[in-house]
Amino acid sequence: MKPFHSSHSGTNIAKELNAITEIWKIPKSKIHLLVHDSGANMIKGVRDAGYDSGRYFIHSLQRAIDESLQSQPEVLQMVAAARRIVTHFNHSGLAEQKLESIQQELNLPNHQLVQDVSTRWNSTYYLMERLLELKRAVSLYITDHETLNNQTYAQWELMEQCIKLLKPFEEITNITSSGISCISEVIPRAVTLLKYLGKAETAERVPNLVTMRSSLQAELEKRFNFDEKNKYLVATFLDPRFKTSFLVLVQAERARQKILLEAVKLSCNDESSSTDDDSSPRRKRRNLNENDKSFEIHDSFWNCFEEVAKDNMRNSNDEENVGKNTLANEMDFYLKSNRLDRKADPYKWWSANEKQYPNLSKFAKVYLSSPGSSVYSERLFSEAGIIYDEKRNRLLPSNAEKLVFIHHNLPLIYFTYKSTVV
Repeated sequence: MKPFHSSHSGTNIAKELNAITEIWKIPKSKIHLLVHDSGANMIKGVRDAGYDSGRYFIHSLQRAIDESLQSQPEVLQMVAAARRIVTHFNHSGLAEQKLESIQQELNLPNHQLVQDVSTRWNSTYYLMERLLELKRAVSLYITDHETLNNQTYAQWELMEQCIKLLKPFEEITNITSSGISCISEVIPRAVTLLKYLGKAETAERVPNLVTMRSSLQAELEKRFNFDEKNKYLVATFLDPRFKTSFLVLVQAERARQKILLEAVKLSCNDESSSTDDDSSPRRKRRNLNENDKSFEIHDSFWNCFEEVAKDNMRNSNDEENVGKNTLANEMDFYLKSNRLDRKADPYKWWSANEKQYPNLSKFAKVYLSSPGSSVYSERLFSEAGIIYDEKRNRLLPSNAEKLVFIHHNLPLIYFTYKSTVV
């Protein structure tokens, strides 16, 4: 994290990106992929700087949902009415107290309403979800306050359908926000969302949102076209949870050929990569099987995931490439092995099977290193906000940069030291 003094044009962004690599002495060959949002200046800056480019999954999902909301005016009116109700309570302490007392009388959980933020679509989802939860308490409050208009029956019903339609999107956003989420998850998530939207039972659940559902399908198909993005294809191919299950035959073959073509290039760096076992992308190796609510998704949605995985499962019985070279043999054995559960940790799997796939694991270390979202890096802005407070507003940018670096990395160093001592 560093100060950016000039305008945020593509040219200036490219200069800053190259300056960062020079300061930290990072060769361009070591930068596998630069993941960014969909801003035109970022796209140009990354391209001008000469890096391979990838767009954040969550940001693209945000744009797709925003466009879909615009396609149905009734939904926009419903959200606006819900936002006015929530704003009333957030701006009045007395109103909050009265709502709390009504919740106690009705034996409802003592929850507060949630205000949304325009830049985060899931905050609007949480606004609707919490308002629907407190529907009885809010409606009772409004009956005694003529200045505040309640939602109509049709709007309450539309809100409930919106929550049902967008629930998988919200859960996917939470999962992808994890610190160990990587780009290998992008294609499976997009494919599963498309299948979920196309299911007849999904249409039955949201009969009043046909236009929005169709718009979501169109936006996902437009924004998640991976025919030319080989790094996404290869990352999915090398993730033992997915392999080729979510790739069509052409995509799977492209991923395979990409690995074979890069084998020669990667072999030049074998010595440097093999001497550093810590180069594996095991960022915060925590088990994905933890009992967290964010992993419990509607069965109807994850049934779509399993359907795609089973329908497209290929055992790689084609023996044409077997015997050509060691890497080809490894890929064949890898594809024939059982696919991991979607909640399993792919990094632990590769760590345990590195000796069995010595050549293929080198590609896994590279292609599974790219994050699937910008959440981890955006946390630096929160850390900077802690350092730059009212009593420290004259802090020099260079010193602030150093303090953010120490604040972010010192706990990691301490954790490593503590683990070593133990």
